[in-house]
Amino acid sequence: MRYRLFSWFSSGEKWTAKRVATAVLASVGILAVVSTIVVGAAMAFMTKDQGPSAQRPTTIPTRPAPPVIGIPLAVRPVLSPPLVANPQDCPPVPPPTPADAPIEVCDVDRAAVYRLGPVGLALDLTGASETKLPDSEFHTVQLSMTLASSTAFTQYTTANVGKQLAFVRNGIVLAAPVIGQPIDGQSIQISGDLRAETAATIARMLREGT
Repeated sequence: MRYRLFSWFSSGEKWTAKRVATAVLASVGILAVVSTIVVGAAMAFMTKDQGPSAQRPTTIPTRPAPPVIGIPLAVRPVLSPPLVANPQDCPPVPPPTPADAPIEVCDVDRAAVYRLGPVGLALDLTGASETKLPDSEFHTVQLSMTLASSTAFTQYTTANVGKQLAFVRNGIVLAAPVIGQPIDGQSIQISGDLRAETAATIARMLREGT
């Protein structure tokens, strides 16, 4: 849009100082109006362009839960102290046994026989690995579980402090620790006099379920 600044005066009139001042003031006023319109239009455009993004909430991506591996790991109470055994003394691995039935099974090394009660709970695992202990010839196995299984395991160990439990996979005792205190967290470390081969076997059975 184009504005004419001197349209109020006829061509025959003289320019006096008063009229010049009036014309200047009128020009300034018109320029002010034009500036206001331009700035207003620009602000409206910017507000329209930035409004939705300014109101868009900031989202923080969440890490997905790790998938469950293998089959649930059975936790059974140890009914009596394990009996030392020779490998040939171990009973054969039993067929799938109902969870509410007691069983008699050996450990991974076939060095002890355990009498176990019904399944107390089953843990959904998300990982298992073995590592050599620093400054030692022995190894350790670390397993991780879901949050729901961690909560259930904390409740179980809290109610059974001082008792012995057994982690059982396919009729074999992978470990049988005594509960010294409630165990909280999604990670459990199995340690002891574990040789490299035994630790690797336990970790594999935890991951694969066989």
